Amino acid sequence: MMPCRRFPASLATFAVLLLLAGCARHETAVESGTRDQVLHLGNHDEPADLDPHTNNGASTGIILTSLFEGLVSYSNDGVTILPGVAERWDISADRLTYTFHLRANARWSNGEPVTAQDFRDSFLRVLDPALGCEQSNQAFPIVGARAFAEGRSTDPNSVGIRAPDAHTFITILSHPAPYWLGILAQNGPLYPVNLKSVDANGGRHVRGGAWTKPGLLVGNGPFILAEWRPNAVIRVVRNPQYWDAAHVRLREVRFYPTDDENAEERSYRAGQLHITYRLPVAKVAVYEHERPDELQISPELRTSYLTFNVTRAPFTDPRVRRAFSLAVNREQLVRATLGRLATPAYAMIRPGTGGYTPPAEARFDPAEARRLLAAAGYPGGAGLPKVEFTLNGNTGITLLIAAALQEMWVQNLGVAVNVQPAEFKVYLSTLREKQFQLLLDGWGYGIDDPRDLLQETTTGDPNNDSAWSNPTCDAAFAASEATPVPAERHAAFDAMEGLLAREVPYAPLFYNNQGFLLHPSVHGWRNNPLHTIDWRALWLEVPKSG
Repeated sequence: MMPCRRFPASLATFAVLLLLAGCARHETAVESGTRDQVLHLGNHDEPADLDPHTNNGASTGIILTSLFEGLVSYSNDGVTILPGVAERWDISADRLTYTFHLRANARWSNGEPVTAQDFRDSFLRVLDPALGCEQSNQAFPIVGARAFAEGRSTDPNSVGIRAPDAHTFITILSHPAPYWLGILAQNGPLYPVNLKSVDANGGRHVRGGAWTKPGLLVGNGPFILAEWRPNAVIRVVRNPQYWDAAHVRLREVRFYPTDDENAEERSYRAGQLHITYRLPVAKVAVYEHERPDELQISPELRTSYLTFNVTRAPFTDPRVRRAFSLAVNREQLVRATLGRLATPAYAMIRPGTGGYTPPAEARFDPAEARRLLAAAGYPGGAGLPKVEFTLNGNTGITLLIAAALQEMWVQNLGVAVNVQPAEFKVYLSTLREKQFQLLLDGWGYGIDDPRDLLQETTTGDPNNDSAWSNPTCDAAFAASEATPVPAERHAAFDAMEGLLAREVPYAPLFYNNQGFLLHPSVHGWRNNPLHTIDWRALWLEVPKSG
């Protein structure tokens, strides 16, 4: 702001104007955005790309929901399935065949119609081994999908997807899957992409090709990609071709990568953000006392855990993996780092997910941890190969959690680990290539069902980053898929949780609770465990006083 100064009397009128202009408070981004329906939103990681078929990041998934739309979608309650490109659907009596009837007015952002063939081609791209989509497993309930994804079949007609005409798309499942509509509604893996644009700008087998850039990305969601300045902002604008454009009230959404939650909170306080992605733990009590209506804390279907690469020493030995898990005091970890923003985890699945409560198999037992480490040939940590502990990011709470774990392993095992922070793109590459020993990892569930996370523990699953393989675990997962009966499914999940606790390819640490700030001018927002957003439900308006 310019300083206020006195002016000669002969310039009185001009002085008044300068005083008004120079001493007036500048309008914040939130104030102008609220007036103009421009939402400013903190979004954690800088995306590796905006290809829904190669994305494996929750924060990127939020952006993708603005640019693409699947057959169905979630409402803002995270439960209700809404029609998307499909205006209605029929389910056969045996619960295996889903027939989706597509809207005649569904359009790509370039004006071309969205057709059933677009969905068929997109599903096949997801399953194409040449692309290497980590979330191809989401389509595995479809007949022949896994065999095609693993290269055991090269015939696309062997996959249970059909497009008999432009407005009819059919999926044929190998078993009843009560969660199938939820899989189709989640953000990313089974969205359609415009293959003409993809092939013209990099090709369908290229991860994050040029087609994902502004001016080239052809989507079918409520917004269009208008600008992408790396590590600064991604700006999307309302898509006039969207079939329900009349109900999209926001004119723009601007996503800001915000790896440092402290800087993000300062931006919010300065009026630069309507919504933050997260909140510094130290600020929870401050907002609870001073601005409680803006503080949002709610359970999230997300488990944070350790991933052990079972193909690399010393974690080829399950005794070492279990020792590292038993040496972690989860209550202390949460208390010292996240507080109300997490709940200690004693199983992989968050209790209550899909009506399931897992057995609490994980525990803190430093004496047993030391005994196991000694039995593996490393008494007091002596002779243990050097351990690299890979993190996603190098700021804020991530480093705090890593430091707390480091201290516990030193105190309880006599083992020092070397922390290796990595930026998001590098972290994702490290996962794909299995170039790590130990990861601070996590999984945000796409559906309210335990299978979403437990599937990644099966042999050969694209997201089984530990590379663990256990036939008994595979059989238990297959049993859970073969029956729609909740009690039978839960028994199979119990068996998997027991095996995971004994073999420890993954070690649960805590369940995340969403903690973020929401400006009072944001209307239509609803917290939900899946963190889903229906952009049509949101609008901005100055709150009425009193």
